[in-house]
Amino acid sequence: MFEAVHTERISADADAIWELWADTHRWPDWNEQVEGVELDGELRVGAEVSVKFKRGGKVKFEVTELEPLRLFVDEAKFPGARLGHEHRMKPGKSSVEVTHRLYVEGPMSGFWSLMLSRKRMRELVVSFTKRERELTLSR
Repeated sequence: MFEAVHTERISADADAIWELWADTHRWPDWNEQVEGVELDGELRVGAEVSVKFKRGGKVKFEVTELEPLRLFVDEAKFPGARLGHEHRMKPGKSSVEVTHRLYVEGPMSGFWSLMLSRKRMRELVVSFTKRERELTLSR
């Protein structure tokens, strides 16, 4: 198993962060690797989300957990492994603690985490929060 995790407190309203996560058309705004997203229906547990990456083609993710204003997890299946992205927040009085966790689990997780670039995944979890801060401050 491999994981890259970053937690940061953002001076923003939890609703503003949640809007970025729940509106799949806004995913390219905070995830620089995403070119476009297709979601058939609403964002809910079991929903399939097709993500077109700028490099790497399309990958289908399934929403595995969803608790509005708190938690959102989506996972993609690869041969012998799962790639997941956990988005978690803990609202405070005037700020939100935001955590992004990218993980690769399964018997082939070592291979897939190398193919996906462990270094890049570590950089991404930091960049997600940075962009979310920028986007919610400009709101």
